[in-house]
Amino acid sequence: SSLLICFGEPGKQILETGSDMELDLTSVHCLDLSPDSAFFTESQTYDFFSPAEVDKDPITKKIVDQVTQLKPDRIFVDSMTQFRYITADAFQFRKQVLAFIRFILDQGATVVFTSECSPEEPDYDLQFMSDGVINLEITPTRRIVHISKFRSSGFQSGKHSLRLGPQGMTVFPKLLPEAYKRNFQPEPLPSGIPSLDQMLRGGIERGMVTLFRGPSGVGKTTIGLQFMKEAASRMERSVVFTFEEDVEIILRRSENLKIPARVMTEQGSLAIIKIEPLQYTPDEFSSIVRHEVEENQVRIVMIDSISGYSLSMQGEDFLSHLHALCKYLANMGVAVILINETALLDEDDKATDDSFTYLADNLILLRYVDRHEDGKVELRKSIGVIKKRL
Repeated sequence: SSLLICFGEPGKQILETGSDMELDLTSVHCLDLSPDSAFFTESQTYDFFSPAEVDKDPITKKIVDQVTQLKPDRIFVDSMTQFRYITADAFQFRKQVLAFIRFILDQGATVVFTSECSPEEPDYDLQFMSDGVINLEITPTRRIVHISKFRSSGFQSGKHSLRLGPQGMTVFPKLLPEAYKRNFQPEPLPSGIPSLDQMLRGGIERGMVTLFRGPSGVGKTTIGLQFMKEAASRMERSVVFTFEEDVEIILRRSENLKIPARVMTEQGSLAIIKIEPLQYTPDEFSSIVRHEVEENQVRIVMIDSISGYSLSMQGEDFLSHLHALCKYLANMGVAVILINETALLDEDDKATDDSFTYLADNLILLRYVDRHEDGKVELRKSIGVIKKRL
């Protein structure tokens, strides 16, 4: 059995919240020490004695009686900060908490407690006394969990995203690409366009990152889909993560270019997933990508586009997240296609003026060019293979 000891939020309310999340709380007992309405209506003030002198002994007795009677396996205290208000000073608080923890451990139970800390009132003393410390934070854009202490065991450091929903808490660990590896052959994957495949010496490879770079409308996404069309003929699954265009627009444009993207999605060889940049944190997006690769056996992943992906960073280090994601996909033998938008008409545009181009094993540049013929000027499209690692 388990025991919930609550000082602030009423125990009934906490249990009701847990039930709403479909948690099984049938074996949880509650010791509610939170003040009720009678405390206010009966004007229970302390005119001659401090709260510590009046409250400490009754509260301690209630806890001891409940623990010795139930002998629970696990005890949750919400929150330990309340002990500060029923002790005379910091020394007495530390002594009281240590005695409480040792009493619980002597009963053979595991104790978990919460603490409310702030720059004005830090809880370093509680952290020092604990075997493990799990920190929860909230920012204007996301909720964060990170572990700063876990005695006798290793743990994954860093700050990880979490989301609270109807089913409770979901944690999205930061992606560590070195923890994933799949055996594969870096064989070329053709596009099905003979001239382009000849330029690429057979196509792009598994486990390699290919960067398509060029202005809007020049055909970057379309060429990426062409590689996915060929993958479908080999019964391989591909996925497009689109940060900008709607799924239906991509499907219609593909049909006009004789790429059966709609049929491919119906057959399961292609998934086009719309990602709202400000709806998902980088860790959540990495979790979605991992699900496609590990559960749905995806072999080609296209991110369209890098500018939309960077918007989802919400102030975080964009390059480190992109590096980790590409490295993970490469380790899993996935062919990665990155779409990068450039200026519409910039003849001085450089092919490698972005900080992330070092990630690209293959770099394909698409541009608009002016063609002069018979006194007329026509706007044409050009394609060039700037870099091919293999």
